Amino acid sequence: MTSRKPNWIVRIPTPIWLITLVVLALAADLILVLSPIVQHRPTGVALIVLGLALSAWARLTFRRQGAEVFPSSEKHSTLVASGPFRFTRNPMYLGLVVIGVGAALLAGTWLMWLVPVAVFALDQLVIIPFEERSMERAYGDAYRAYKARVRRWL
Repeated sequence: MTSRKPNWIVRIPTPIWLITLVVLALAADLILVLSPIVQHRPTGVALIVLGLALSAWARLTFRRQGAEVFPSSEKHSTLVASGPFRFTRNPMYLGLVVIGVGAALLAGTWLMWLVPVAVFALDQLVIIPFEERSMERAYGDAYRAYKARVRRWL
């Protein structure tokens, strides 16, 4: 049986993970003087704006519904299936990955390209599975039906 208590990885919000990884990659880029491998700044800026908009829309939807934002919350007051949650079960995480791709396109270095990969892997393998188990315990068949009709990412 899996633990119901969140581990330290889940307790750290994904935006903090993203910011930390971006700062570390930028610092390493400066120290190592890495050259861009794939860079397109206008697209990078557009993706950052898109990711911020998607995450903000999802956060606003959560606030309107009175839902808890942190996956490590011990209770879930409501199952949100409106707004961007009609299209993806994880629009906030998706927005953060899109922001990470935007940052990678801005910097263009291989280290910065590891950031969205790391954020995606962290969400996909640790945070989202914990959150889904918690939601299944709280909402049972209603959450399983939601999972069946709305994809995890896109």
